[in-house]
Parts: sequence; structure tokens; C-alpha cells
Amino acid sequence: MKPRFLLSPDQLVASARVELPAEAAHHAVRVLRLGAGAVLEIFDGAGRRATATVLSTDRDRCTVEIDAAILSSVTKSLLQITLLQGIAAADRMDWIIEKSIELGVDRVVPMMAQRSTVKLDADRAKKRHLHWQRIAVAACMQCGQDQLPTVDSPLPARTAFAEFAEFAEFVHHPAGLSQRLILDPLAPDSLVQTVRSLMTDDLATNHTTNLADRSSWVLAVGPESGFDLDEIEAAKRAGFKPVRMGPRVLRTETAGPAAIAALQTLCGDF
Repeated sequence: MKPRFLLSPDQLVASARVELPAEAAHHAVRVLRLGAGAVLEIFDGAGRRATATVLSTDRDRCTVEIDAAILSSVTKSLLQITLLQGIAAADRMDWIIEKSIELGVDRVVPMMAQRSTVKLDADRAKKRHLHWQRIAVAACMQCGQDQLPTVDSPLPARTAFAEFAEFAEFVHHPAGLSQRLILDPLAPDSLVQTVRSLMTDDLATNHTTNLADRSSWVLAVGPESGFDLDEIEAAKRAGFKPVRMGPRVLRTETAGPAAIAALQTLCGDF
């Protein structure tokens, strides 16, 4: 796989000669040791990609020439998935964002829950947000995703639930299936049971079992100790349906990616 680097959409122009951004140039020159003639891939975070050739390097500068062919992405997930993730400690949050993007998530909303062990003041929240955005770029570089997912600034959990109360305002396919789920190990129904039930209802309504291209999902996952009861009730009032992930209790860094993978298997692009 060719090394991949992010450019802004206005820089991704056929046959143009451009300099890689400073951080990308440093990685290309100092880490990957790319030199003149090396072939790499450029993507713009908006769904386009192109091959490029290194023309010259100088310390932390790298000039490339973009190929004449600009291609549309074929790697975007068929499902639109938003992950509301209770902020986890240390590198667990990095791992969650990275793996969720590899699995095809569109948007990540970090949430400050009552049981979160990580407490962020305004300054720390801003720094963590910038860090998570860099994690998102790196994940796209690695997995071949050309559409850069959105990573929101941290929000209190109840605020996040309230913002998704009218989910139709947030989806690209309002005529299709839109569902909000909150992971709760005490829920009576499993995620698979719930999705299969929705697929059955969709078949009866639209005479098709293909939910891809017409379905949008919001998954809410708690921090290390889960959501408290008041937060679960707030989510229910906002239209979230509690579901469990099988008979075992998953850690927070496992639950979100596992749920995304399950959705992709049941009605996505796996």
C-alpha cells in the first residue's frame, strides 16, 4: 500500500505541484525516508484521492506532483454511523477513535459522562479535541478512508442525547431507516435482535432487505463504568433504544467498535 497523506480539497488539483503540510512532510521525509521519484497517494478528506510523485525533499519539506487523474472514493461505508462515546482514560480513547474510523464511522462525539474518570476543563478539552482530530487523520491515512470523519468537541452526555432527539435533522437519508441505540448490558434486547427486527419491518414497508444507502445509526457507548441510570433515562427520552452486546459485559474500548462491526456485518459493507 502506498503511503497516504491528507491535503485540503483546494490543493488536490490534477497535475498540480504542491508542498505537503509540515507535519505530513516531516513524516514523509524523516520517518518514511521518501525521496525524489517515490510514489504516494493523496486524499482530500472530502471523498477524492489521487496518486502523486515526490519531486524533491529538503529537511522537513516535500514537494509532490499530483497525477492527472483525480478519483472518487470507493472506501466510504454504505452506512452512516455516528458514535457517541463516553470519554475513556489514557490511550483507550485514541484506540476507540482509530478503530471506529477503520470500521467506517462517519462521526465521533466524545461525551463527558457522570462516571467518566477523565475530567476535562476547557483548556484540556480543546487540547484533547485537537489530538483526537490528528488521530482521525492518521486512521484515514492507514485504512484508505478518503472521507475524513468528524470528531466533535466534547459534550456533556445529556447535551449530546438532547441534540440527537430529532435525529432526522442529522441524517443524509431522512426517508430511510434512522435509529438511535444506547449500549446497556442490562437491556432486554440484543443489538442483533433489534437490527433484525428493524430489517423485518423495513422489508414489510419498502419490500427490500437492503438497508445500506438508506440507513443511519447513532450508537451511544458509556465510559469505563458505564452510564448512570439518569443518563440512560435521558437517552431513552431522546429516542435511544437500549441494546446489549451479548451475554458478556464489554469494556468501553471494545463495545463501540464491536457494535459498529456488527452493524456493518448485518446491513453494511462487510
